[in-house]
Amino acid sequence: MTDLAQLLAAIRFGDSGFPSGGFAFSSGLEGSHRDGLVLDEEDVGAFAAEQLEGRWHTCDRVLMRQAWTAGDPAGVDALAEAVATMSVLREASRRAGAATLATFAAVLHTASGSAVTRYRDRVLTGSAPGHLAVAQAVCLRAAGLTLDTAETVAAWQVLSGITGAALRLGIVGHLGAQRVTTALTPLLLTLLGREPPSTPATFTAYADIAAQRRGDGARLFAS
Repeated sequence: MTDLAQLLAAIRFGDSGFPSGGFAFSSGLEGSHRDGLVLDEEDVGAFAAEQLEGRWHTCDRVLMRQAWTAGDPAGVDALAEAVATMSVLREASRRAGAATLATFAAVLHTASGSAVTRYRDRVLTGSAPGHLAVAQAVCLRAAGLTLDTAETVAAWQVLSGITGAALRLGIVGHLGAQRVTTALTPLLLTLLGREPPSTPATFTAYADIAAQRRGDGARLFAS
């Protein structure tokens, strides 16, 4: 793909309107807001920064890279299942991965698209869990993106997903969400330019606890 084609693909796949399943999850933001701990733009920015640095860069990005080069991504998928210790977030990752695979299987009408369909079939039959980071590697590679572009799309989806959730929860308005994005762009660029660790690990206990809590009334998001 040309540089311009890469850019257009990144815009398309990173758009909030692209049906990747992430709209149903807040990564624990909803629970944190209900507890009165995330109440304004500054709080949302701190929450998103922790997710980017403490989860995406050190875990999901590592898994995505490993799946990108693996002969069989199912082994990395099994690792993703093992390191997802919080049941709510584990299920969220699997559901978002399934949605991503379904969407790309429907829209990629090329020979490389068959790789997505084959892996989706394995997920549907239960032979692979289909975690989001692995699904992103399978799908974005099949779509012709470079690894650098794919990682940029994945990181952007984390940030835009959290600001979108904050918007739907009424914590910030549209301009507030853009201010959060502007404030975190330097961090995003720093992380994208930094080499991730070789093994996946997370430390986002604050958000994990908020996501895991159950039995406290109706919720807008699944996590």
